[in-house]
Amino acid sequence: MGRGNDAIPTWSGFNYQGKMMLLYVLELINQIAKDKNKDIDAYSVELEKTEDFCIICDSEYKSFHQVKAYLSKDKWNSYSKAMDKLLKHRAESNNPTAKCYLTVAKEIKDWDDASNTYNVSVELYKRASKVVGVCDVRNEIDTEILAYLKSKGYSDKAEEIVYGELCLFLDDSIARMHKQDSKKRKYIIEFSDIVGIMESAIDKEDVRKEYFLKEKIYEYVMQNIEKALNNLCQDECDTSLENCNRICAAKCGYEKMTEIVDYGQFCKLLNPGKVDEWDNELNLVENLSVDKIQSEIYELLYRSDTPEKVTGDNCGIYLQSKYSQAPSKQVIPTFLDLTRGARKERALQSIFQNIINNTDIIDILAGNSITVIPGSYSGTLSQAQITSGWKNSSPNKVGEYYRDIELISAQELKEKFEQNGGNHD
Repeated sequence: MGRGNDAIPTWSGFNYQGKMMLLYVLELINQIAKDKNKDIDAYSVELEKTEDFCIICDSEYKSFHQVKAYLSKDKWNSYSKAMDKLLKHRAESNNPTAKCYLTVAKEIKDWDDASNTYNVSVELYKRASKVVGVCDVRNEIDTEILAYLKSKGYSDKAEEIVYGELCLFLDDSIARMHKQDSKKRKYIIEFSDIVGIMESAIDKEDVRKEYFLKEKIYEYVMQNIEKALNNLCQDECDTSLENCNRICAAKCGYEKMTEIVDYGQFCKLLNPGKVDEWDNELNLVENLSVDKIQSEIYELLYRSDTPEKVTGDNCGIYLQSKYSQAPSKQVIPTFLDLTRGARKERALQSIFQNIINNTDIIDILAGNSITVIPGSYSGTLSQAQITSGWKNSSPNKVGEYYRDIELISAQELKEKFEQNGGNHD
């Protein structure tokens, strides 16, 4: 009954998909605790084998869940493919009467319309009559943790520790699954294991530093990428993000960024010229300003006018483009700023050498084009000057450029999009 679509590597306790699974499971754990006829040991959650996640009780499927963090889709028919999968997999399961849930990050305005025949069989997951946005899920999880603590007579001061341990537990569980062969992989997490993590966390005086770091980065990134997109909507569409129903490449970029697992690596990709400033990973977020997200990521994607060419993975977002001369034919947006230094040639050589020495990300950059801010020493650098400086930066080149990495002026790329009506082939 499996889909043959192993997405386990994209799961994390520090992204929307993983957090929404935790929220639903915690909600169910609290409900089970109130029912003397139900046994927590009978329940488990299955990750990315049949659906995004499924709830199982006594080996029988009880519910199927699809999780989507789209911001450009607020009509029910935009989710018809996902709902068709839900209904298909339910029908093929050992319980054709199991519930089907669609979990989304933005309200579906016409969900209750008569034209939506899916709402008879598929339930839109809501909390207090509202869908749970990417910036709201933490508070909702806190509510369920506090309810659990109260039911057990524990202090609510343990909430943050419990939350951190749950996120790390999910990360560790996924890491173990990822090491297993997909055919032998155990996709199941027992509810009793989740309860055990909460009970264990309550006894701890200190929470692992890794949680605080990852969560701070997650919250900062989510706030900034949403604020930057809202600013773009106001500038380009004269409306707020909440009221903007236009489908565009910028919104697609936002959605891909919400699926990133390693936001630390993402910040490093955006700043490939920085090598020695990452000892304290909180420095990462200091290099992720709202203005730069808007100007160097969203505006570039928006002007491409090709949402279908925006892709992403665990640590970055990419734009497929015929204007890329790199082997991959794709562009990685960055904040690489060629402005520092009074002596242009020496300053460029220093920046380019940092890229070459940036071992944390050089393998990801290899074979791609990366955007640069052309700067203004005594006037903006042209693409020709950037290319010439990069070609001469290292004798250890494969092909024309080091590791087949092309540097491309973000400004000139935007101008090409405008001149040619977008990034279309």
